[in-house]
Amino acid sequence: MSKSTTDSIRVVFTQGGKGGVGKTEIAVNLATWYRRQGVEPKLIDFDAENTDKSSLQGFMPEAMKFDLHQPGALDHFFEACESDHGVVLADIGAGAGAATYEWFERMFEDAQAMNMRFTAIGVATNDPGAVVSILRWAEHLRNRVDYLVVLNEMRSSDAKFEYWHEDPDVRNFVSLAQPHVMQIDARISEFQTELRNRELTLEDVIAGKTDSAFFKKTMQIVRARRYQRNLYAGFKIAEDVLLANC
Repeated sequence: MSKSTTDSIRVVFTQGGKGGVGKTEIAVNLATWYRRQGVEPKLIDFDAENTDKSSLQGFMPEAMKFDLHQPGALDHFFEACESDHGVVLADIGAGAGAATYEWFERMFEDAQAMNMRFTAIGVATNDPGAVVSILRWAEHLRNRVDYLVVLNEMRSSDAKFEYWHEDPDVRNFVSLAQPHVMQIDARISEFQTELRNRELTLEDVIAGKTDSAFFKKTMQIVRARRYQRNLYAGFKIAEDVLLANC
């Protein structure tokens, strides 16, 4: 590596597990937040099974796509860590399963020796399965990572997050891991669908980088700004586990 062992590298990754909770949405917006901070993260799409428009590479073509099941994935990962600003952002798909645990175990000792630090982002809706997924990952990752938990409000639920707030296993996890926790407001489903179908980020909509008649409406631009502001406020609060030198 061109970086010395005294340089800090922050590897931020979405946890796998429960699908459809918004992990890629968080990764995409976190990437644009990093750029607002003057940081150009190295992007990795570990969701090899996902080739449609909902993958990280679909939104950001510059993202490198790795299959953790293939030989050499570990070498490719360390090569990708040649990031000038010391931040690697990886989106791990729900289908990665045990391969992701094995990847972390195999790379952690060498990564730690290279002064890499890790932040795991768990995204939970009001579905108990999403919360259980975070807890299962925590059993594998233990105290070797920092945690950011995103409570993703969905319009299909009452969004009170009872399971997160009331489950004793969650309370134990919070006590031991002391994660940053941020909550994002529900988004209009039509808005989200249009973003996904056109492979657009909120930043694209705000900057007018689209020919979509839907997103040229003032109402939608204002929504994009509001959604982005909500997300960025959460990232700001958690910047000590998101930036390399914090």
